[in-house]
Amino acid sequence: MKFFNYDTASAFDRPSVQGWMVVFVCGFLTVCIIGPVLGMALWLFAMLLKLLHVLPAAAWDVPLHSAIRVILQVAAVFGALLATVMMLELKRRKRQEARIAGHHPIIGDFEHSPFYKTWYARPVLPTGKTVRLSAYGSSPSEAQATQWQQFIARYDELMSASTESLLNEPHPMEGCEAITLTPGGITLTPDGRMHVGFELATVPEDFWKSEAEEPYPTASFTAELKLKSTEWLTPYG
Repeated sequence: MKFFNYDTASAFDRPSVQGWMVVFVCGFLTVCIIGPVLGMALWLFAMLLKLLHVLPAAAWDVPLHSAIRVILQVAAVFGALLATVMMLELKRRKRQEARIAGHHPIIGDFEHSPFYKTWYARPVLPTGKTVRLSAYGSSPSEAQATQWQQFIARYDELMSASTESLLNEPHPMEGCEAITLTPGGITLTPDGRMHVGFELATVPEDFWKSEAEEPYPTASFTAELKLKSTEWLTPYG
């Protein structure tokens, strides 16, 4: 017999009364199962202490109905707390995942994340490939759009300077027959700087044993799009 019709596979998709009830019942039953086991263990321990005359005879003489009432009360409190915490976490996660679509005449389609107060877009580079572009704000500002236009206009120049700096020996990719750097992610900072993260293609392809070992090349530009620095970031761990 079902108490209510509910798809348990979607119980944690979004906060709801039914979802709260599912978690509450799980927490309640968990305590109801574990409580008697712990109670029995404590009762046996008390009996042992009585046989050893460590405890008075009536010290652990708790009526059965009182023990059951305590277990049910603890189960109800635990289930309510567990369900409430879970619903609050689901609400927080939903706020994180929320996206508002928009369109900018220069940047193109973008999505705004109210939780992180940032926007993301996939504009096209002069090479025909798209790149993940992100910045702070609810939508691309005039300054951000202008900087992006300048970046596109000077794309070959800026990428050439970045590549030359990154591949200036010594660097961790020495020994490769060929190295190709392609912008994979670009971030516009609140102070006007631009950070570019590159995707790496090498010949031979298996120069590194795994992607976890492969370094991550980056370049940083000033607000005037002058190359400030380049760096090969090492993977964490």
